[in-house]
Amino acid sequence: MSDDDHDGLGASAESQAGDETKDWEAHNKAIQDGYIELLAPLFLPKDPTKPDILDYFCALLRVGGWEDGGWDPYGESRVVLNEIHELMKVELPEKHFPDHEKTIIRLGLIFYSHIVEMDAPYEVIANLLRFKLDLGYSLQPFFDFLSAKEQKQYRYSGIYPSKKIEIIKKLGLEAGLDLGSMFDDFYDNGLRNAISHSSFAITDTELRCRSWKVGKSFSLTLQELDEKILCAKLFIGAFFALEVEARRQCGEAAGRALAYDPHYKGIMEVLVNEEGLMDGYKVHWPNGSDSYYRRTPQGAKLVNCLPSAKRPAVELFVGLYARQRSQFSPLVEQGAEPIYTPLENGEPTVWAP
Repeated sequence: MSDDDHDGLGASAESQAGDETKDWEAHNKAIQDGYIELLAPLFLPKDPTKPDILDYFCALLRVGGWEDGGWDPYGESRVVLNEIHELMKVELPEKHFPDHEKTIIRLGLIFYSHIVEMDAPYEVIANLLRFKLDLGYSLQPFFDFLSAKEQKQYRYSGIYPSKKIEIIKKLGLEAGLDLGSMFDDFYDNGLRNAISHSSFAITDTELRCRSWKVGKSFSLTLQELDEKILCAKLFIGAFFALEVEARRQCGEAAGRALAYDPHYKGIMEVLVNEEGLMDGYKVHWPNGSDSYYRRTPQGAKLVNCLPSAKRPAVELFVGLYARQRSQFSPLVEQGAEPIYTPLENGEPTVWAP
């Protein structure tokens, strides 16, 4: 065999490995693109102003109460997942990690568990479904769909991921979105429970999971496990991508006065961070008062608005009413001009229906 022949065979083997990598990347992309296609109508609705754009903004921003910096688990979870994912790609020293393959599997289990246990993705998706179905924004978006018994238990044990997914599937079908296949690809309650309670063991061929229920122990081949972890990763990647894209598209409206409340003549302004992503909203009222919410790494500020305890909504407080109300707005005195605070860029705020 000549040197030329040897070079040719080497190039062929390298090309084949490259083709396999491309096939794997294409496989992953196809799955994630499918998840994005399923979720996109929620994150990127054709008309975000109806039924109420405030509910849409609140869902994306995860509006809650006033918070100092360092109280947002969602931001921490993104960091945790990124770091575990990077660790899974590192060549670990054999001295400390003699069985590299099983170490990667163990990291993958932690990675999977963190994804399926995160509250934020379920709550954001549920509130976006509530927006689409005109059910209002809620701090507890699943509570209304629990039975009376489950609502009592909620005070002590909250809601397990399986129940959240069950409710999301139901709301999705009502909204004309079949989200079930996406969750079925990766969510396994037995696996989640085994990881959470450290009731598993890894062999060379499978993951074996014990159960406290007699006869309910089970096993997954490492290939089956890898597919579930992969799909969980692709799901959360699709969620992160759409969450950022939705906030980016909303952020394109920054610096504009958007007519919001035709009765009081409130004007909506989209607030953005340095990257141009929406990080809050402000409603300017014609009596010089504002209602706003903003979430930043330094914390979340909530001024003249509050999630309602009586109904699924964020209530906006409009300030003082006029003593002699004008036809323009109950907040403006008869014969007086409306007074709005300026936009963040310093431009005047003007009502333009």
